[in-house]
Amino acid sequence: MMNQRAVGMNFLYNSSVVEKEFSKERFLQSLREDNVYPIKGTIKQYEKYEQIMKESEVVEEIFFIVSGYIIACEGQARITYFYGSQDIIGLENLMLEKPSSCSFEAVSDKVKVIKYKKVDIIEKLLNTQEGYLYHYVYMQDRVTQMVRREELLRLPSEDRVSLALFRLSERYGESIPQSDITVFPKPINKGMLARYTNLNPNTVTVAFQNLYQEKVLTTNQKSLHVDISKLKSKLADIL
Repeated sequence: MMNQRAVGMNFLYNSSVVEKEFSKERFLQSLREDNVYPIKGTIKQYEKYEQIMKESEVVEEIFFIVSGYIIACEGQARITYFYGSQDIIGLENLMLEKPSSCSFEAVSDKVKVIKYKKVDIIEKLLNTQEGYLYHYVYMQDRVTQMVRREELLRLPSEDRVSLALFRLSERYGESIPQSDITVFPKPINKGMLARYTNLNPNTVTVAFQNLYQEKVLTTNQKSLHVDISKLKSKLADIL
């Protein structure tokens, strides 16, 4: 009996099971459908370059991105994170009246989000069985992104650009079936990559030229195509 219970607990809290059952997608689904503690969100659309949140601004809302891309910036120049479809902004800090550490700006032609009041999300997490696991999975992902970016910034310039391309393709790219090619997100341009990697734009351009020569990158109908297999081999000592 005890062994069966232990197996059950291990299954329930196994990391892969938790990540699947308490994912960002499942969280949004539960907010929309759950009748235990129903809350209502507001759909909002932003135009390209429109600010969603200013640095140091107190915003009592949490944003679920439906479509489009958003950048998080510290100061005027430094991009700290990219956010895309199904990502969440604002869940890392559940303290009310807490100023934002970053500004957030739309970089797609259109960005669609669903906004919820932070106080409603907090109540939802507290009043839903195992609701805290949604926050846990989210925070695990944010910590992973933070660690990966710090690791990236310690690399030589070309490796830094290559790894940024790999991570962003992996997370936001569109895979072409039956190939190793991933279409890189069009709204994320070389200038943004320079700000994300803390490199001069000319340095990023030179790194791109080298990757084109190595056939890691190709351009097709104005889309940037990344050969993930070749890029992974290039980064074998880093990944």
